Amino acid sequence: MAIARHYWPASVSDADETGPELSRLFKRFDEALQGLGQWHGFLDHLRTLLPGFSIGDGTGPTRCSFRCIVYPAKGDPMPPIPWAVVGCMSILAPVFTVYGITFEYEGRKRRAALLHLAPLPGTMEEAARIVARELESRFHVSALPREVAATPVPVVVEWTQPPRTTLFDALFDSDPTNIP
Repeated sequence: MAIARHYWPASVSDADETGPELSRLFKRFDEALQGLGQWHGFLDHLRTLLPGFSIGDGTGPTRCSFRCIVYPAKGDPMPPIPWAVVGCMSILAPVFTVYGITFEYEGRKRRAALLHLAPLPGTMEEAARIVARELESRFHVSALPREVAATPVPVVVEWTQPPRTTLFDALFDSDPTNIP
């Protein structure tokens, strides 16, 4: 809770301007980028562990975590895929989470995405287990329990406001199904 308050503003009016919280968040993100080479090494290692999968980097400046995305398909162009596993490692606290997303399509166009938290559907389990094991062993981070991640926090994270804001939003991503 203290970490969320340290890096995220308490009200929408505070979020409109770059106040002390967002300044600290941007500074922390810049610091975290110094470890980008190690993160890319992690992604390369995942590619050797999951050879039949496409591994993508979903890390971006509007998120407070490094994100890897595991798709159960390869190809160019990528065929419509039924699901993805996402591993997030917070840049604000030594914690990670792994979740799944299933997709609905209209033809080849993605129409909807549905978030899955633990336990994940069977087809995602093995990839999620590997991602979690490797995040924990390479970066010495711990899994954030689902019930703790769901804890409400009185901060504004991007477009999510209290009382809907959770630790998940503040430590990982407030829009977890938005992936390429």
